[in-house]
Amino acid sequence: MQTTHDPDAGYVELGRSIGLFYRRVNLLYQRLRPDQGLERSAYTLLSRLGSAGPARLTALAEDLELDLSTVSRQVTALETRGLVTRSPDPADRRASVITATATGVESYRRYRAQWVAALRDALADWTPDERDEFARLFARLNESIAVPPAVPAPANNGENAP
Repeated sequence: MQTTHDPDAGYVELGRSIGLFYRRVNLLYQRLRPDQGLERSAYTLLSRLGSAGPARLTALAEDLELDLSTVSRQVTALETRGLVTRSPDPADRRASVITATATGVESYRRYRAQWVAALRDALADWTPDERDEFARLFARLNESIAVPPAVPAPANNGENAP
């Protein structure tokens, strides 16, 4: 009896691995929460501000690929905690620039150190070359899925043809 190879098997397995990775990263986040009370998206925002500096809300939403209303809500949460400030944008006084406070930068640095330590522990038996190759391939995967897949146009059977 001949068995047929499913040409999609590798993609299905990759999808399972991505789903498992997502769930495990969520569990890791729950264990690492260095600062109770902030949502993960608020930490993502604080990370962006702590690493790349001040930005307008629209730039933050674009950089983080989040909805503007989500970013606005998270900025408010961070502002309430004294981790960010808003100031008028000198280029357009109607807009605000969001900046991490010294406390916010310190919170980001502590959080980053925890993530790095967790990754260091998880990958302790990987060689530097394996880590570098995985980082390269993982970045490539992220770039590949950042572009929405092309959706074929429905056939119109000649109707309304130019």
